Amino acid sequence: MTDPHREFCRQQHRIIAHYLAVQAWMRGLDCIVLVRDDLEAFLELERFKSTRVEWLKEDLKPWFPYQTAYYKTSAPSSIHSLFLARVPIEKHLSDGSMTTEERIRRMADGSPRTERFTTKYDGSQIPSHAKMVSTLSVLAAGLDAPRRTRRRLKRHKSA
Repeated sequence: MTDPHREFCRQQHRIIAHYLAVQAWMRGLDCIVLVRDDLEAFLELERFKSTRVEWLKEDLKPWFPYQTAYYKTSAPSSIHSLFLARVPIEKHLSDGSMTTEERIRRMADGSPRTERFTTKYDGSQIPSHAKMVSTLSVLAAGLDAPRRTRRRLKRHKSA
């Protein structure tokens, strides 16, 4: 018998994954980064259990097969940021403790194009689940066309 809570989470994660994939595509990104604040808002949680983090990563794999997670401590529930990519990304990321912005800035020219989903500087916000579903439905029905968003952070040149 399937666990109803797991199925609810899987559905929620798939909506988020599809929305992020469309956002990455519209921004011309190979990798989109969620920081903890993004994750808390998307999942409507303030605390993460390690199981929920693992479920999230598993459910995002079809859209983002390459994932690199950073943690504040060794506890899987202390997730700090999650790099989600459609291409291999790990070899382009610096080791060590640093901010997400610094990690992105340290990526060399020719690295996969990477950007945070939200930034502190542009007032971007996480859409509600209803807004994500509405946006995806309108696009899928052909009632509107995707619009490229303006570039916010330094982009890495494609190889």
